[in-house]
Amino acid sequence: MGKKNLGNATAVSSILKSNGVFVEVNGSVRRITLDNFMNSINTDDEQLLRQIAWGVPINQGVSSPEWGVVGNTGMWNEYKSMVGRYLVTNDGKAAKLSSVNSGIFADGTTLDETKGHVMVIAPRLYYTVKRDAATNVDYLWMSMLPIGGHFIGDADGGDYICVGAYKASLVGTALTSRSGVKPQGAKTITQFWNAAQVNGKNWGLVNYDHRRYMMMLCLSQYGNPNVQAKVGYGVAGSSSVDIWATAQNLLTGATKSLGDANGKINITVTNGDIKGVDCSRVNLNGFEDAWGWQWEMIQGAYFGNSANTAQNGNEFYIYEGNRMPSDAELATHPTGKYRQIVRRTVSSDTSGYIEKMTLGEYFDLISTKAGGGSNSYWCDYEYINNTGQLLLWGGRATGGSYCGLGCVYSRNAFSYSSANYGSRLAYYGPLTFMDGKELMATV
Repeated sequence: MGKKNLGNATAVSSILKSNGVFVEVNGSVRRITLDNFMNSINTDDEQLLRQIAWGVPINQGVSSPEWGVVGNTGMWNEYKSMVGRYLVTNDGKAAKLSSVNSGIFADGTTLDETKGHVMVIAPRLYYTVKRDAATNVDYLWMSMLPIGGHFIGDADGGDYICVGAYKASLVGTALTSRSGVKPQGAKTITQFWNAAQVNGKNWGLVNYDHRRYMMMLCLSQYGNPNVQAKVGYGVAGSSSVDIWATAQNLLTGATKSLGDANGKINITVTNGDIKGVDCSRVNLNGFEDAWGWQWEMIQGAYFGNSANTAQNGNEFYIYEGNRMPSDAELATHPTGKYRQIVRRTVSSDTSGYIEKMTLGEYFDLISTKAGGGSNSYWCDYEYINNTGQLLLWGGRATGGSYCGLGCVYSRNAFSYSSANYGSRLAYYGPLTFMDGKELMATV
């Protein structure tokens, strides 16, 4: 092969992250992918991070949750503009809904939700957690570009996050994400996952990464984890009263008029003489009622059980892949690629507000210390023991101010079900984007 003058090579206006660029290393020309190049230059340069990323100082050492946002907030606004609701068909065709009215497509075409599922789609989000040596405070940095840490995308390393805009419901035997219906409850997490799979092999449930992602959205917008104070309390309201008997009959889609925006729609919820306080339907970048209505079962993670000989009950396992763990895995550890952290150590049923989270390089939202209240530290509540393995998130309509994006329940067996335990659909496959008119013509 003859020598090529790089100065005469064909010019391009864009490249993929997998494409290579040439660099000089110790006097020799070498090739590196753009992805690895960006990771390399961004790993330890805080000044560069501030230019290409936005960050939140997770100041767990003080009670005030007003942490603030630093860095390139313009990039956050650009990223936020690309997060929103789509109609996604079972085979992965996706068309954007109006950003201000989820009842129609963005191109004005009439929406027929029976042709697919209303999902929130977002681009891959890169993040890294770095500790400031002077203050000993962890900073969560986020960007659309590789910044030397990790990213949240689909289970197979894809470029998009795709999660149900609404709580999951059943149409026949298939799990759906649609408006105007009651959320499904009274099923085990495995039954929910099997119902998601009726749509196709790429369908599953909301996972641990997705719930961390929702917290990242909240922190990016408000610099504060208290989503109830910033957006709204949700169906549960601000007071812990038993309004579930009425709340369970509410229908999805109450926030269609909010589209992709953050906000709330105030509602009245009563159960006989009991009346909820500050009740609302809430929306976070297109995710409706992600807290304070019905607990959501989370796939991709589970806890240890002290009754198992191979576990002590304080383990938290996070595994890869769109699947359910086997009984053998639940008794020991996941097969394949997984990681393991430790939850707060307890010997019996314990509850309390969360003062400190694990964080670490993966920004793990598993508590290590209880304390505080509804407006201090993480502002959310945790229910925990050393035998429960099922991961529930968000709180239910009796929780009041206990609920939120960091609210976790882990007291139940993996096979447990309840009317107020539901889930949320997720898609883990490739997406094909088109406008609403084109999508409606193909289904």
